[in-house]
Amino acid sequence: MRKATTVVVGLAGLVTLGASWASGLTAKSPAPVAGAHVLAPAKAGKPVAGAPPQPSGGSSNGSGSSGKSSGKSSGGSAQAPAAPASGTVDGAVVDTQYGSVQVQVIYTGKKITNVHALKLTDSSGTSVSISAGAAPILRQEALDRQSAQIDTVSGATYTSDAYQQSLQSAIDAAHLG
Repeated sequence: MRKATTVVVGLAGLVTLGASWASGLTAKSPAPVAGAHVLAPAKAGKPVAGAPPQPSGGSSNGSGSSGKSSGKSSGGSAQAPAAPASGTVDGAVVDTQYGSVQVQVIYTGKKITNVHALKLTDSSGTSVSISAGAAPILRQEALDRQSAQIDTVSGATYTSDAYQQSLQSAIDAAHLG
């Protein structure tokens, strides 16, 4: 029997290594990057003992209790991943001549539950004032419409356009659209 020596970095690596030992396998790839999703190796539809739970919406055996999946399960491995049950995603930073704009989207299922402006134009006092007035209007539009297809706020065209672009990038990243 050959010995395997593995250097483990982070808790995810320990869980993966523990799952490998529990199933009698040796680790064949380096430990995952911290914060990455760790999936148990697929083996004839049987989960590896001690492996971390798979994300909801994946092709699991259906016995997990981690959350509801809104997608239909067909057992095929060619499905696109379903949106997680809830999460937070930062949109792209969009630069304007008056400063940068970036929004954060909080969602549950496919529904946007909150939008938070992380950055708003700030090149001058006037710019800050315009952005501060436009932000709550843009936020409410995004929540009402559940998309980035929102109206431009009069007098805040640059802020509105950048807000829409950042919002759309967050929606795309969260697979909400």
